[in-house]
Amino acid sequence: MVQDEIATDEGINSFSTGSIVAAAVAAGVAAYLIRRSRRSEPPSVETPVQVAAQAWERAQDADFRRRTAEATRDWVIERVLPELKPILLDLLKGVKDIADQGFKRAEKTIKDL
Repeated sequence: MVQDEIATDEGINSFSTGSIVAAAVAAGVAAYLIRRSRRSEPPSVETPVQVAAQAWERAQDADFRRRTAEATRDWVIERVLPELKPILLDLLKGVKDIADQGFKRAEKTIKDL
């Protein structure tokens, strides 16, 4: 009792080093267990039949198909279209030139009648 009063008067902390270390270890263990429980389970070795069955179930899910279609559309818009734009413009110019030649031939043929 006398030591407790002296410790309180002198401002010495009444917590021992052991209790602080024990609390830190307990907090670390709790954090590790929480982190481990949130991690997904490692994939187990499956047979081809199981893989195919899971893929079929995912394919039947309407939400999965919608997300897949959205991801594909986004990828095409972001990656493919910018690269295809010059090609499509050149192709359109070529179609225009061929159509103009065809109209000129048709016009000439009509005049020659």
